[in-house]
Amino acid sequence: MKDLVDYIKYHGYITSIRDNVDKDYIWFDICQKEPYKDKNGVDRTNLSFFSARMYIEYTYKIELRVGKDVYVEGIPKGYIDKNGHRQNYIHILKINDLEVNKEPPLYGDGYWNGQKIESEEASPEEQAYMQKLIDEITGGE
Repeated sequence: MKDLVDYIKYHGYITSIRDNVDKDYIWFDICQKEPYKDKNGVDRTNLSFFSARMYIEYTYKIELRVGKDVYVEGIPKGYIDKNGHRQNYIHILKINDLEVNKEPPLYGDGYWNGQKIESEEASPEEQAYMQKLIDEITGGE
């Protein structure tokens, strides 16, 4: 039973962003509007909020801004804050179809979205063509 992990899916819009909480994660709040009719038939809206955290390294792949519509999938987590109050949040595994549950993406050549890009050497014909283009640009220097 201890290996069993619960998942949560949540759809709403971002109401606040906190990127100064710690160096590894960006935190943001998501609000969901639930329309209903009260006992008098008047249209009302119930607001539900969840906090969420995501690896900060993924913020270059998705624009996070207040008001942005997001669909997240993740693991419900919680902790006791310095005042002794329970705080609950979603540890994001996927946001708007972008998977963020792997190691954070590596910066630099040869990597995309945290995955090593397989490369193959250019053929002699391709190398000659690229050299010709380089020579045209640099004047053959």
